[in-house]
Parts: sequence; C-alpha cells; structure tokens
Amino acid sequence: MKNTNNKLVENVNAVEINQNNKDMKQEVTYKTVKANINGTVENIILGYSTYNMERPKDKADLISLIDKEKMLDVIFHLGNADIFWNEEIELKDANGNIIPKDTPNVYVPCDTADTYWRFEVDEILQNVEIHKFNSLQEYGQAINTTLYSRKPNNVESLGFASIASKNQTYNSIYNFAKKHGIPMNTAMSFFDVKLKQTQTMQLAMGLNVKDIPELKRTEEEAEQLIESVEMVFGKQEKGKRYAINSINTVIHKFDMETVLYALAKIPAALVTAYKISECHEKESCLVAELVLFISEMQRSPASGRMKRSAIELSMSYRPSFR
Repeated sequence: MKNTNNKLVENVNAVEINQNNKDMKQEVTYKTVKANINGTVENIILGYSTYNMERPKDKADLISLIDKEKMLDVIFHLGNADIFWNEEIELKDANGNIIPKDTPNVYVPCDTADTYWRFEVDEILQNVEIHKFNSLQEYGQAINTTLYSRKPNNVESLGFASIASKNQTYNSIYNFAKKHGIPMNTAMSFFDVKLKQTQTMQLAMGLNVKDIPELKRTEEEAEQLIESVEMVFGKQEKGKRYAINSINTVIHKFDMETVLYALAKIPAALVTAYKISECHEKESCLVAELVLFISEMQRSPASGRMKRSAIELSMSYRPSFR
C-alpha cells in the first residue's frame, strides 16, 4: 500500500481570451496530480465534467485522519477529454477553473466508489488505466458498469467499527441488527441509544473515540422487546422505528416491566383499531393508546397484582397476543 497525502502540483498554462474586444493574455493555474502512466510518473490535469461524482467536502477533516499506510490499492480509470469538448461540455479542474479545449495532458476521471474521493488525496495515482473512448456514449456506458458498486450500508459500517475497535456497544447493536434483519436506527432504539456517524467512521478507521454511549438495556431485554413488537404488531413491523420509539417513550413514563406486561395483555381489537386509523402521527397516537391502556389497567381492581405479574413476566416473557 502506498503512503499518500493531499498534495497537488501546480501546472501553469497560458490561455488567450478576448475581453471587451481587446486581446489579452491571462495566466491560469490548473491543479494537477502525479500519475503513474505506463511506468512513468507524469503531471496531469484532472478535468471534471458535470457528470462526475461530487467529492465528499463534508468529510475533508475525516479523510485527513486516515492512516495512508492502511489504504488498499485501487485502479484509477481515466478517460480522454476530447469526447467532452466535442460535445461542448465544459471541463473544470479541481479549483473550478474552466479548461480550454485541446489543453494537453487533460484526463477525465472515470469515477468508481473506490476512487472518486481519492483522485486528489493520493500523492501519486498508482495503477492507472487510460481509456480511449470513441464517444461520450461509450464513456457513459463504461461508467454505468459501476452502478452495482456501493459503499457499506449503515449496518455493515457498524460491523466494521465493531471489529476495528472491539467496542461492546457497537458489537451488540450490530449483532442484533444482523440477527433480526432490521435497520441500524431501529436496532439502536431497542437498546435506547443513539450512535453518531462520525464516531462510527472514526472507530472503523482505528481512531480513539471518546463518549461512545453505553447500552441502556441488556441484550436479553432488547430480545424481549423485539419479540413483543413482532407478536403484537406483526413481523413486518419489527424493523420500523415507530413501534419501538413509541414503546421507549412509554417505558420512560412507566417502566419496562409494566410496558411488557401491558403489551402482553393489550386486546387485539385495540391494536387493529390503531392500525386502521391511519393516524398521521403514528408514534404520538401509539404512545397515547399505550399510556391510556396502562393507566386504565392500573386503576382496575387487579392493579395491585399487576406489578407483581409484570416482574414475573419480564423473567420469562412470551406474549399471548398476536
């Protein structure tokens, strides 16, 4: 793997422009990079068109922290610039300067998920392949073959952060999300924690990160909750946030044992009525229904036995309601 840093070499080209019918010369400095082309390191200008992928400007600080020694090698694909100029499509350098037609040593990046952000990060572009496309259509068709490429999804990112850091919070949430096939945010809600994307990326990079939240529930408690959601609201609903978010709100008002007991006893007709009500504020409506049901249960003659039953239920919970 190559040691890289964010250095660009300057290349000065003189271009003639006509302004107010007066011929004048203006020096324009174009950003260039070093590229290893056929075994020779050359200074080239990267010409970006309106069809290139946007660079991750919001992650510039994070990219600067990457251990360049640990970056995997990639292949940098470059295309010829003339097919864009022939279609009167502007090419600009990394600073946004328009590159005149027929400027030498201009190549258009063929962006892939692995390389689109590294063209201006690597000190030298190694493993470069130059493609001579006959037309803009041919270029587009070649780029289209990368559409199946993707970055890791949110759950996969949790997994990378988990193995790179051995952090227990990330490990538990990742395993829970994979086991039940649910999104990252839903899995976090079952543990009543919120993780930040920047923390996830930093952990995956092997950086020391402070203030990682600890789990507010055990894995066993999270399992009880997701079993309850599936049995009460249906298997398709366990991956949706509205149910567990509503339950969390009610747990904060009462306690987990009380809510688990209520979910086990709530009538099917009440849940069905909630589902067909088409409430626009699903979480607020569900919270209101659960709070009302629990309050009525606590006011009933059997309320004295409710707390004891709730504790017993939390020890071996199996919802009877479907």
